[in-house]
Amino acid sequence: MISAQPTSNDGWNHNIHYHPLILRAVPPGCARALDVGCGRGLLARKLAQQCDQVIAIDADPATLALAASSSPGVSFIEGDAMTYPFARNSFDFIAVVATLHHLPLIAALERFRELLKPGGVLAVIGLYRLHSIADYAFAAIAKPISLIVRVVRPVPAVSAPIREPATTLRTVRAACGQILPGAVLRRRFFFRYSLLWRKPSPAAEPSRALTHA
Repeated sequence: MISAQPTSNDGWNHNIHYHPLILRAVPPGCARALDVGCGRGLLARKLAQQCDQVIAIDADPATLALAASSSPGVSFIEGDAMTYPFARNSFDFIAVVATLHHLPLIAALERFRELLKPGGVLAVIGLYRLHSIADYAFAAIAKPISLIVRVVRPVPAVSAPIREPATTLRTVRAACGQILPGAVLRRRFFFRYSLLWRKPSPAAEPSRALTHA
């Protein structure tokens, strides 16, 4: 299923296409959100409309320099989300768009689990290496659609470092089962997948699955 198109005038690419899905996953009353691999800060500025405080972190100084550091409610940090001294259980929401494949998968999922408050939500839009027949079938459908959309909508320049994903969707799914029980992982168009997970509260029963389409 293709999610709703973005409504902003910020252009279109495979990642911006899924910003609405990320924004719908923000829990009500979100006090503090983390945007991992924030790039030029487009998603961070959108999150600031729903969250009291947004921390946007990126390890690439050239890309981060393009972000508007004066954006209300957004604090931009140059650093590595894996090692930056964030406190445990300190975020209500963590967004990771087109960044997880740059990180060690297991360690990154454990790190995000650690940083979330109980009841907090992790939302990932990730890339995966084509491996199965289904992977190639989805790619064959998505490629012409992508080309058509690029003709009719402006595509912003990509300034962030690009890396081809080395991990298959099957491997990501297995890691989620190990680290984030109850996570909802779905294959998406445009060579992406979505991952949604709510961290259980200590005294609560296992969290219900998130079902955002």
